[in-house]
Amino acid sequence: MFQLSFGILGVLILGLFNRLLIEDLRVPAALAALAIGAEQLMGFTRAWFGFRSDLCPVGRLRRTPFILLGSLSCSVLFGSAGWVVLQLARAMDSPQQSASVGWLGLLVLISIGIGTAIAAAGTAFSALVADLSSEQERPRVLSVVWGMRLVGVLLGTVLVNQTFGPACDAGASREAVMEGLQRLIVVTPPILFVLGLASVLGLEHPVKADDRGRKPSVDQPKRLALPQLLGRLRTIPQAGRFMTLLCLLTFSMFFNDAVLEPYGAAVFGMSVCATTSLNALIALGFLVGLGLSGFQLIERIGTIRTARGGALLAAAALSLMLLAAPGQTLGLLRIAITLFGVSLGICINACLTLMFSFVEPGRTGFLLGVWGVGFAYSCGLATISGGGVLSLLQMFSGGNIEAAYSGVFLLQILCFLAAALMTRRLNVAGFRSTVQSRFASMVKALD
Repeated sequence: MFQLSFGILGVLILGLFNRLLIEDLRVPAALAALAIGAEQLMGFTRAWFGFRSDLCPVGRLRRTPFILLGSLSCSVLFGSAGWVVLQLARAMDSPQQSASVGWLGLLVLISIGIGTAIAAAGTAFSALVADLSSEQERPRVLSVVWGMRLVGVLLGTVLVNQTFGPACDAGASREAVMEGLQRLIVVTPPILFVLGLASVLGLEHPVKADDRGRKPSVDQPKRLALPQLLGRLRTIPQAGRFMTLLCLLTFSMFFNDAVLEPYGAAVFGMSVCATTSLNALIALGFLVGLGLSGFQLIERIGTIRTARGGALLAAAALSLMLLAAPGQTLGLLRIAITLFGVSLGICINACLTLMFSFVEPGRTGFLLGVWGVGFAYSCGLATISGGGVLSLLQMFSGGNIEAAYSGVFLLQILCFLAAALMTRRLNVAGFRSTVQSRFASMVKALD
């Protein structure tokens, strides 16, 4: 249910609000991207929130307060963001539009607040998953978690259709659209908070002394400050290797987000509806990949080999996309895109399972927060970079569209192949033993 709420929130903010700002209010796309995308800037707070949740005193809940406060904040801030969009619409309709700058600035601040709340609740939720599941159960749990997030996206779409009503029709007036938004910001916040509340009630038990970790000193996590933990983590080679792999694999997965639909239109001459249908193929393949990796592959061949196989499958699928271009073979393109969706599901699940593997009892929240920082910023950078690289390649190729898109996909293939090679250098057991010895030695030095 927690992931349902995040899926609903994501489609409403990144989809609906972005569309309202650009299409209905005629806000420049760059300003709209800043106002909505500012939440991505707060990914760095994940490490701090994870660190703080690890420090919960004995006898109290460790993760639940962060999840509840994050859910409540997201609910309130979403309603506030919708209200600001309404005020922005009125300001832009007035003769003097100078007030619209202030409303845009306030929307940026609210977006930053939403990003902070998502970081707090999301990191604590990931740590709670680690606390309540065994390593054998985790791949299946993560498959369900990400599957429910996709269901949340679908529910968010249904919610918009139900609350906007006739305003969903083509050619609806701005007044009708704004009335729909008014209804949405009344209905949605309670739904988001109730989902967040119901998702964690009764799941977590108060921290016991022996939950602090494997070391005999229950105060050990309190003895080290966040900068000390980060500094010592940087000295562990396996930590650096895993962070590099995580960032590279995440970057590779999301690199073509902004260019896949334009690729179908520019190279294959597909219509708007036809290119939109490509997302359904990716989503279908993604669900298959999640189930395949979570319930079969990881259990049979291990997480590292699954990640490697997912990266190689992604490279093969992208190669098929390139092969489909010369003859404009739409059937091959659709097969390739479906296979790419399968590879994304496998890679995402393997990535997340590896994130949960590279943790240490007593510092689960801190380490998941650190890995979450790399995941969040790599995803954001990939989305931005895809369109930028395409524009550069178009300029250097003299406007050759097919060559520019081919360059983007070739670069993505190389990134996936490099990630597959890097999996050979990972050692989960070595990381855990090194973390124990390095952090224990620092505690002794402080004593």
